[in-house]
Amino acid sequence: MKKELLYSTDASVFEIYPQDVSVPKTHDALLEQLQEALRVGEAITLRGGGTSLAGQAIGQGRLVDVSKHLNELIEYRPSQQRVKVQPGLVVDELNQRLAFDNLFFPVDISTASRATLGGMIANNAAGAHSVYYGTTRDWVASLEVVLADGSQACFESLDATALNQKMTLQTLEGEIYRQVISLVKMHRKAILQASPDTSLIRRNTGYALDVLARDYQPFNPEGKPFNLTPIICGSEGTLCVITSATLKLSAKPTHSQLICAHFESIEQALSLIEPLLAMKPAAVELIDQVTLACTARNAEQAANRFWLEGKPAAVLVIELYASSAEGLKKQAKHIQAWLLRQGAYAAPMIASHQANKVWALRKAGLGLLMGKRTRKKAVAVIEDAAVPVSKLCDFYRAVQVLLAEHQLRAVFYGHASVGLIHIRPELDLAEPHDRQVFGELAQAFSRLVKQFNGALSGEHGDGRLRAPFLRQQVGEEVYLIWQQLKAIFDPTHQLNPGVILSDASILEGLRAERQPIQKLATGFDWRSDISLMDAVEKCNGAAACRKTTGNMCPSYQVTREEAYSTRGRSNLLRWALTEPDPVNALGMPQLQEALSHCLACKACKSECPASVDMARLKAEVAYQLKPSKTRRFLLNQQEKVMFWAQQNPKALSWVQKIGLSRKALGLDERRPIPKMGALNLQAWWVSQAQSIANVANQQKVWVLVDLYSQYQEPQVGRATLQSLMKLGFDVRPVFMKASPRLLISQGLLLEASAELVRIIHALSNVALDDYIIGIEPSETLTWRDEAKDLLPKKANAFDYAHVMLYEELLIDLIKQQRFPTINTVEKTLWLHVHCHQKSLAKPEDVNKILAQVPGLVVNTIKSGCCGMAGDFGYKHYDMSVNIAQQALLPAIEQASEDDWVVATGVSCRQQIADLADRSAMHLAELIDLLLSSNK
Repeated sequence: MKKELLYSTDASVFEIYPQDVSVPKTHDALLEQLQEALRVGEAITLRGGGTSLAGQAIGQGRLVDVSKHLNELIEYRPSQQRVKVQPGLVVDELNQRLAFDNLFFPVDISTASRATLGGMIANNAAGAHSVYYGTTRDWVASLEVVLADGSQACFESLDATALNQKMTLQTLEGEIYRQVISLVKMHRKAILQASPDTSLIRRNTGYALDVLARDYQPFNPEGKPFNLTPIICGSEGTLCVITSATLKLSAKPTHSQLICAHFESIEQALSLIEPLLAMKPAAVELIDQVTLACTARNAEQAANRFWLEGKPAAVLVIELYASSAEGLKKQAKHIQAWLLRQGAYAAPMIASHQANKVWALRKAGLGLLMGKRTRKKAVAVIEDAAVPVSKLCDFYRAVQVLLAEHQLRAVFYGHASVGLIHIRPELDLAEPHDRQVFGELAQAFSRLVKQFNGALSGEHGDGRLRAPFLRQQVGEEVYLIWQQLKAIFDPTHQLNPGVILSDASILEGLRAERQPIQKLATGFDWRSDISLMDAVEKCNGAAACRKTTGNMCPSYQVTREEAYSTRGRSNLLRWALTEPDPVNALGMPQLQEALSHCLACKACKSECPASVDMARLKAEVAYQLKPSKTRRFLLNQQEKVMFWAQQNPKALSWVQKIGLSRKALGLDERRPIPKMGALNLQAWWVSQAQSIANVANQQKVWVLVDLYSQYQEPQVGRATLQSLMKLGFDVRPVFMKASPRLLISQGLLLEASAELVRIIHALSNVALDDYIIGIEPSETLTWRDEAKDLLPKKANAFDYAHVMLYEELLIDLIKQQRFPTINTVEKTLWLHVHCHQKSLAKPEDVNKILAQVPGLVVNTIKSGCCGMAGDFGYKHYDMSVNIAQQALLPAIEQASEDDWVVATGVSCRQQIADLADRSAMHLAELIDLLLSSNK
């Protein structure tokens, strides 16, 4: 895999291709690679999650990814509240391990699900609760590092004797101690005078020599023991390479309470921050109306809006901590009443079990903004300044004037409690005019921040984005001191060059400069995303797809391979679509390898804040590459093949034994090919003629019977039709002739559209009050997902987006109180819900239906995709098994022989049968069984 394409971007506006990419597996390998690069004069950029917003995690030399392998917890001392970690460990994963002891690393950044601790230290990251817990710098006890000459050192607290010993070393480490002490002593006054306002908790401008000068011995005799870690925190990999960190930990707060105050204007909300701080909140976060509106369009975040009342222009999310529940309740009521007196039109308190949903919505802000259907994106350029809270309202007004001068709209959100509001103007950096405004705005904003004695970077770092303006921020003398500091640590300027200290224009290396040259005739109608390229560009690099919880991305979760993340695939797609011959580029091995390991589970469509739909993009690529005539012919004959296999089971068994047939189809020999069911479903249905005649006056339900429910699992088709008749419906099956889902996944978009049109014609007699349902989730949900962008616009014979799942019909009956009473069943059931249901429907519907069964104990398996995903499990057997072993198989292993297993997808049931040797039911089979037992 040519990794340079994958690592050319982070979450910033820049694109820089590295010359080489290293992914060391061990500490020794990392050390060896660093020493070799330093020896030959190669520039080095370290990278963790790649979530940097200012271009710190990309570079032209050797890029070293520590996130895949160097992610271990080295040592844990809970009694001392200390932990030693490798730099690639993700903060959320660390906190999961610490939770047993009620401890955590308290820097709760919005990207905590994928940001690594090494990156957080390099950036001096800070979270929503920084007014209470401070920044990463406050929680780093010591660092083990590699210096610019390849030697290793440990930076830690040193008393006077230990410091003197360090200063006698005749090594680069000793030289660093001698020169840093001398530099700060000589220029202490200038350093302190040039630093931002001392009230600022978040100030990441340049190198933190002011922290050393103000808070540490020997510069402050009453200060903390000397330690170099404060200047390494926030140095963005430009001074040394972090190989491990010893961190301080905190006990989790005993009691907490959220209040969400609603306001008619942002200025009204900001005016209350300073008096609010006197009440000692743990966090005060601002969310504006634009960001809130984006949450309504995202499937995952829409469920987290339950607390909103009306359409506030701004919301302050206020969290309170207390040691006693009674004291917290009293404090919360006092603050709630005060907020309402000060003009908040609503200030609901959020139940503790719902608080995580509010924080999830707040953290999703950036990705949601980038997913808006517009080419003018909320870009990072003036988004990270912090100013004294006492000046926050004045600063907001000044920014509004600046934006008005450039006729710009912007979104406002962020950490109001510490004077840091993320301001993101909406610009299209592909347009020359907007690029010019981008540069002018950054320059003017720098002057404004200086006027307010703020910090140009509060948490995101200087990187390449703010580097050209730092001289303006601190003046020539201190800028020269920073250059001297850089030269002390890195004499050959090999450590992340171009970051922090650089005069390079921020208009250089913009990834938006790379735009499509040739427009493709697409299979899908991409106008809802503006265009195919815009659908790819929704990925802004924030890397929510690299989280190891949730359902996205299953192939990344089991490999931690960047190419198998939605971001990695998007980067490769972006490159291909902007090549002179995009169709040829779409066929490049790197991209095809990455897409072949996409399970098309649709989790990215709901869990990616920008709603990138990689499954659909993968199908479009397959369409552009035009499947071979042989493959197209075989796929178009699917029904005939399945019918033949059902009628000739012995012949099918013989064919399966021929290794050549498997090899020709790319199927793994370890995976058994599914057998067809013996029941001829259509013949069985004809035999039910008498039953059908007796229900002519009842409500109709049209059932789309997919090929799998006809041939592979006809018992599922029969149970569906039978159960619906028992529920009193006039059942009208529509036997499908092809699988739209299969055709879409293989790029046969015209054929998929033709089958959808054929089904619409078969439904020409549907009445307004008729139900239309499907059996297999992936087939059924095609109607509310891809159908609208495949069907001719004149095909709107009925509202096909409202084709329901079997489960949704039952939920409707429950709501209407038409669902019959079920006899008590003393059983345990294990439930796995299809991944498309998790993304495109309501997986909890199945639980609501099962809750109608008295005595039934339901264990919902917290799994994502089962790992089978159509033909994926046949072609990528090992990865398929690994995915299943994450959650599905361990849960099934806990089930006793008498327990029921329900899996709502045919692939899921096949996976369970193949790997767990268990028979799983479709929900319709269970309902049919339960209704029969009611007699």
